[in-house]
Amino acid sequence: GCSDGTRGVIAGGGMTGDSTLDIIEYLTIATTGDTTDFGDVTHARRSIGACSDGSRGVFGAGKDASAVSNIIDYITISTTGNATDFGDTTVARYDAGGLSDGTKGVFGGGYTSSNVNIIDYVTIATTGNALDFGDLTVATAGVSGVSDTTRGLWAGGYTDAYINVIEYITIASTGNATDFGNLRVARGESVVAVS
Repeated sequence: GCSDGTRGVIAGGGMTGDSTLDIIEYLTIATTGDTTDFGDVTHARRSIGACSDGSRGVFGAGKDASAVSNIIDYITISTTGNATDFGDTTVARYDAGGLSDGTKGVFGGGYTSSNVNIIDYVTIATTGNALDFGDLTVATAGVSGVSDTTRGLWAGGYTDAYINVIEYITIASTGNATDFGNLRVARGESVVAVS
């Protein structure tokens, strides 16, 4: 999911077995209630990385019922409608963690046929393919991303087991991630290859 500070948006997802969803839903964060239909992503998939610049929401990579995806698509969060093609990630993968400094959208880690340490990025205000940013310290999938306007952090994840690693980047400059510290409890989303 992602947000513009007013709306929260949730895109794609998986259900029982290999089924995937193309739906986008939103809610108004300041009020309680059910989600409302927003539109559809360009291709049904689950385990999508997401980020925003406060205006656009960007959804990167994912997996459909049969293949790993490199699709990046975007929406304007303040208006409803279907997502539009943005470009492609550098490597098709799913379970990458997304984050943003309000300018760059960055996707770290993920799973192809194995865990990857890839970090790639886009400039959210413009469309185009992602570019290489650097590498995570650990090849991991199911990692959670969080950021402020300067640093991006990825925490946890799954390698052959859950990990407690926290690592960071300075989003304005490209380069490899650096150790930040550890989670109190190793955790993440377990990735299971689905053929």
